[in-house]
Amino acid sequence: MRKAPVVLPAILILLCFCLPAVSGAGSFDSYLIAKSESRKYNQIAFDGRTVAWVEYGSGEADGPGFYPGGIYRYDIVTGWEELVLADTSWKRDLDLSGKRYAWSDGRGIFVYDEAQNLLTFLYSNADQYSPCIDGDTVLWVERSGREYSIAAYDLASGGYRRVASSMEYLGDPAISGYRAVFCERRDGRDAIVCLDLATGEGAVLCMEEGPRTMPAIDGGFVVWADGRGGPYQVYLYDLETGESGPVSPSGAFQMYPDISGGLVVWEDYRNSPGSPAGPGGRRADIRLYDRESNKTGIVIEGPFSVEFPRVSQGYVVWSDGRNNAHDIFLRKYSGDGRSPVPGGEGLGLPAVPTPSPTPDTKVRYYSTISEGEIEWYSLDPLAGDTKLSFELRWEDPASSLVLAVVSPGGSAWHFSDKDDLRSDQAVRMTISGVAGGPLEPGTWVVAVSGSTKKEPVPYDLCWY
Repeated sequence: MRKAPVVLPAILILLCFCLPAVSGAGSFDSYLIAKSESRKYNQIAFDGRTVAWVEYGSGEADGPGFYPGGIYRYDIVTGWEELVLADTSWKRDLDLSGKRYAWSDGRGIFVYDEAQNLLTFLYSNADQYSPCIDGDTVLWVERSGREYSIAAYDLASGGYRRVASSMEYLGDPAISGYRAVFCERRDGRDAIVCLDLATGEGAVLCMEEGPRTMPAIDGGFVVWADGRGGPYQVYLYDLETGESGPVSPSGAFQMYPDISGGLVVWEDYRNSPGSPAGPGGRRADIRLYDRESNKTGIVIEGPFSVEFPRVSQGYVVWSDGRNNAHDIFLRKYSGDGRSPVPGGEGLGLPAVPTPSPTPDTKVRYYSTISEGEIEWYSLDPLAGDTKLSFELRWEDPASSLVLAVVSPGGSAWHFSDKDDLRSDQAVRMTISGVAGGPLEPGTWVVAVSGSTKKEPVPYDLCWY
């Protein structure tokens, strides 16, 4: 995995063996893996600075039907991964708004407010599934007999109401502010409906021939997967102008669209030998459309399937489909106008972490590096933090990696294996504020480089 370079202080370039700088401030991107042996449910929730997902066990150790499930989150600003909540229920359909998490587990809809440490169980006699949440409002689908409903619950007032009902199919609700979108079967056709939750007024956005599914909404724009005339394509609808059309038409399947601001992402099969469920096998790319520049690019591609993309505030996350664990990656969109997305390099070989991780370390970045490469990372310490610790580890004793760090003010540090007085293919270091005070505020830049004998060399890096 190669990170795109950024404009850096000259001192860091010298520290990294005088490799040439490349212009393009703000163009760098980073990957992370929410990595564990636990299987991760195939859905990611993403809102602002927080990525959330469900991890669950196989059920084998505790007997059939027992699936210990936990909700985990990753904070993009602090770089910390934490367990939010865990019990034995089978959680699914996870959604997130701020510090509130909504999901279904077969018994009903649950909402956990992390700020108040409050768990709310929204139960009814009907089947309940597909919750979504934005602010105080939770929406979900209820089914009783042949009747479908979209239900709404106000977390502030405790009020419950049905905002839509039909004797035909309703599903896939999504919410943004006072607007909700969902799928509805009308007169034998699949419709995308937008509902004003304040007034109760609804409008059909599309009811053409063919299937459609998976709507998502952000502000005044809606996207969905539309199957008119062939494989599903991602369509974009402007609620202000009523204009609608495919984002990046192709003859291949496009699934799981998401939208945030001017960015649209989706799972794309135009480079795959088969459809998502076809005999040719699954291998999707993640693509992104930038509405402001009217450009489309590949976020990530590779010889394996990448799935379930989400986008929020300039970051894209997705699930790596190479194994049952479905590890989660994150990438920052450049937005610098040089290209739609810096990338297409692939993730390289999977890195294997060394044993005995640092105590209290909650997140690691796993990657590989070859001779002559530099991989860049960045972080923003919390206000008031007085120290910052790093650990870089690799497995090949014939290779010698180096860790370089530059503060926002230009102070630089350069560490190798011998500097911590332990020859163990690891670099450990702690940077403290002046006289025990807080660290410099702003973005710190981190670089990994060095001499490698075996290519590529797996390594892992953490800070805490």
